[in-house]
Amino acid sequence: MEIWKDKKVTVLGLGKSGLASALYLKNRGADVLVSEFSSEDKVPEATKEALSSAGIPTEFGGHSDEAINRSELFIISPGIPPTSAVVKRARGTGCEVISDIELAYRELDVPIIAITGTNGKSTTTSLVSYILEQDGFSAPACGNIGVPILSLADRKLDFLVAEISSFQLEYAPTFAPDISVWLNLTPDHLDWHPNLDHYIETKRKMFTNQKISQFAVLNHDDPIVITSTTVAEILPFSIMSEMNDHVQAVYVSDNFICCRRNMREYVLCHLSELGIRGAHNVENALAAVGATILAGANPETIDSCLKSFKALEHRLEYVDTIDGIAFYNDSKATNTVSAIKALEAFPQDKVVLIAGGKDKGTSLGDLIDVAKKRCAAIILIGEATGRFQAEFNQHGIENIFPVATLEAAVKMGLELRLGPVVLSPACSSFDMFKNYEERGRVFKDIVRERGKEVAAGA
Repeated sequence: MEIWKDKKVTVLGLGKSGLASALYLKNRGADVLVSEFSSEDKVPEATKEALSSAGIPTEFGGHSDEAINRSELFIISPGIPPTSAVVKRARGTGCEVISDIELAYRELDVPIIAITGTNGKSTTTSLVSYILEQDGFSAPACGNIGVPILSLADRKLDFLVAEISSFQLEYAPTFAPDISVWLNLTPDHLDWHPNLDHYIETKRKMFTNQKISQFAVLNHDDPIVITSTTVAEILPFSIMSEMNDHVQAVYVSDNFICCRRNMREYVLCHLSELGIRGAHNVENALAAVGATILAGANPETIDSCLKSFKALEHRLEYVDTIDGIAFYNDSKATNTVSAIKALEAFPQDKVVLIAGGKDKGTSLGDLIDVAKKRCAAIILIGEATGRFQAEFNQHGIENIFPVATLEAAVKMGLELRLGPVVLSPACSSFDMFKNYEERGRVFKDIVRERGKEVAAGA
């Protein structure tokens, strides 16, 4: 742990992690300044009050020369890309620029279980935490899932179960969790990373940093993930193979989730008993089994928790059934791969897909191939409507309905009566909403209000 007394630290960016970092450092004697690009009126009052009460000076509306030149260390919001002017200025001072997870790794004497991947991070993080907590461990979910890791610094814990994004890893040069989990890798965030290779190498850094006494739970079915270099002990998982040539593995056999570890084999729940829906969630469950077995959880507890754990909010979350039409909120699906997995979670039904939002510019080819087989209709909203409709039409998908609002999309889905209606946008939310959470909650409110209207008129 570092000696913080009077050390000058600038926190760049005032999200949840920035606030937690500032308070953590101030409480340990550091001379902290918070520098936020947004104007003061855009910052929540509770955040400003917390900083004021702690006596932490804050500047709004940009990053001053003082904020850069005074600092001996920068703690940076993961939302600020490395190509931004402020990062270049900070790095130009010769001082370290690190994320909150790097700071937590250096400071906290608690084993960290870190989950990364393009998709499934939040579900797997929550499931790992749920299993461990049910087994008697104190193991809260934190990190990119919405609870800053440093906000838990003063609690007595057995584990920190942290969702880790590539944005955080960009500024984490030595971060090496006790148990690291890598779920998958598909092209995403290419508006933040310079290119796909940079995105991949940023993810790999966490595993490269690991030590021989640590563990890596890796997706054996993903060629990028499984070929990554690490000296940690590898526990692979696979939905496609029983990996009989591996001494230890997590896999599916006769539709049961199984695990080989330390010369023992465990047969856990049947896939039909999983509390979360879809083939992608089988992968998430396998990864969670691997992480919790390594953490020392009782296999009986793991089995029970796989059955009782339910989908998180905004992740293929059932909302309501109106006049025989089921509605699902999958607002967290901010890329095409996530939307594909949502469609594949309904093998018996053709669905009405609500897609669109702020376009990330990624290829739509794979989504189009799946949509041809799985969609009865597609309702489009937001800035991406034009490109999505043009490409869908070009590849022979004609049953497309562009609308102006999410409310109109719900109404259209109900009027079409072609199958379950799934909000799985394949886009970010920032054209119409603050974030995917707000988009999902607005969707649920609209659906439930429409349900009340239909019930009242019946």
